[in-house]
Amino acid sequence: MVRKKVLTEDGSHTRFHPHYQEHYHSLSGARNEAIQRFVVPCRVIEKAKDAGVVRILDVGFGLGVNVAVTLEEIRRQVPHARCIWVSLEKELLPIADLQEHWGEGKVSEELCQLVSDLSYDGEFWGGRIVVGDARDSVRRLKGPFDAIYLDPFSPSRNPEMWSIGVMRALWEVCEEGGILSTYSSAAKARLALMAAGWEIGLGPRVGRKSSGTVASRGSVDPPLLTLEEKQRRSLERRLNEETGINGCDPPSPPDGISSP
Repeated sequence: MVRKKVLTEDGSHTRFHPHYQEHYHSLSGARNEAIQRFVVPCRVIEKAKDAGVVRILDVGFGLGVNVAVTLEEIRRQVPHARCIWVSLEKELLPIADLQEHWGEGKVSEELCQLVSDLSYDGEFWGGRIVVGDARDSVRRLKGPFDAIYLDPFSPSRNPEMWSIGVMRALWEVCEEGGILSTYSSAAKARLALMAAGWEIGLGPRVGRKSSGTVASRGSVDPPLLTLEEKQRRSLERRLNEETGINGCDPPSPPDGISSP
């Protein structure tokens, strides 16, 4: 299946997926989106500095831009830290199509090995790609993860990835105080996160897209940026009407999900 390459505003490229009818990244800039949408709100650099290691789950490897940019930023800002990385991906593109999105240098070479072998273990970082339906893959993961990049196609195009069951499975493998970030501000996404036990907040605005959503397992310091009060009340009312959950206490794991 051919995916058209598209130049974004920061000079990096993304692609258009003909089945989902969406671009992999914001047209304001693929690399800029990786930093502003995931690295910064997930507090990856802070965690690497504090703990010397940061564990990241990437739901939607896609073109590999998120992992490439994250590794470059950690290596640049916290060269003594180590990164543990797991990516979930339904359909992995050929290396030849992916490599041009990573630039040149050490990280690109390492990612080539990751994609070729589906695993990589080096001095600076180690990781693997799990290929298949992420709804099944996430249930087999062993956490915990400090940060989760939730980056599938949108709830309207890829609704199965935004269910309460998936969000609860992600909650299960997240470290207490860990942070999830996604570009989506859709009510469906936020309601599923809340129903699964996540505390949600307002994500950053990237380019012309609306603010995304951040979520934490438990409280974090500094706290997440809160949603507008009217918007939060509306979500809590809908959550109570649709699920009977008050949005405070994590529910029992649905779909047979158990703790790792």
